[in-house]
Amino acid sequence: MAEKKDSENKKYELIKQAIENLAFGELHITIHNGKIVQINRIEKQRFSV
Repeated sequence: MAEKKDSENKKYELIKQAIENLAFGELHITIHNGKIVQINRIEKQRFSV
């Protein structure tokens, strides 16, 4: 059971890091049967004109 909890904590940590390091973009979290199964991060680069 501790191994399962560690796995979930790692997923939450990855989500936290993805949010902290994202200036512009999107973070998609896919959940299946109440479990996080995929994290997609789309980063956008903004340039002043």
